[in-house]
Amino acid sequence: MHSNKDKLTIVKHVTNSLRKAILNGTLKKGDRLIQEEWADRLEVSRMPIREALTQLQMEGLVEMVPHKGAIVTPITREDIEEIYHTRSLLEGLAVEKSLPFLTEEDMEKVKGILIEMEGLQLSDVTNEHYIHLNAAFHETLRKGCPWPRVQKMVETLGISPIAPNLLIDYYPQTQREHRMIYEAARRGDPAELRAAVEYHILRTKNNLITYMELLNTKNQ
Repeated sequence: MHSNKDKLTIVKHVTNSLRKAILNGTLKKGDRLIQEEWADRLEVSRMPIREALTQLQMEGLVEMVPHKGAIVTPITREDIEEIYHTRSLLEGLAVEKSLPFLTEEDMEKVKGILIEMEGLQLSDVTNEHYIHLNAAFHETLRKGCPWPRVQKMVETLGISPIAPNLLIDYYPQTQREHRMIYEAARRGDPAELRAAVEYHILRTKNNLITYMELLNTKNQ
């Protein structure tokens, strides 16, 4: 019998293998990801393949289509450029407009989320809880934005939740940036807050692109 820890390790290994195959082009856009085939290839049962597909669906790298199964929907360098560039402009604007409307309670919530993120072990960074904390941190800072169209555009950008899973090596840097963002908000300077958020989002974009290029180099 596998222990729970072994099971988690297997699922993580399978998820990483499938994610790599999608991001480095082994699996192309529109390909069917056939569970039996990958179970044989990775020498695992179908259970971890199914669990990995659930995670990859959450990251937007596969789509579960009725009667077809898992269809590959990779994210390209161009997608990342577009999503993160647009997000930096819109989210920067949203937090700048939001700051004057944030209450002391909102600021305490942001601080609580920040402290919880800073207290996580590196092994926790790729889990769903961290992804939710990261989203809540950004959402709370922009909740006071009085411009509903800007809010809606940020929310519908299709921001890739894949970043925390790929950028684990940059985690300490990411947390330093989150603290810079919080401190700018605490100082009550909308322009400084906007600049800190823009910098953070564009740096995430550059790190994602570096990671993907590294994968593609290894694949050649």
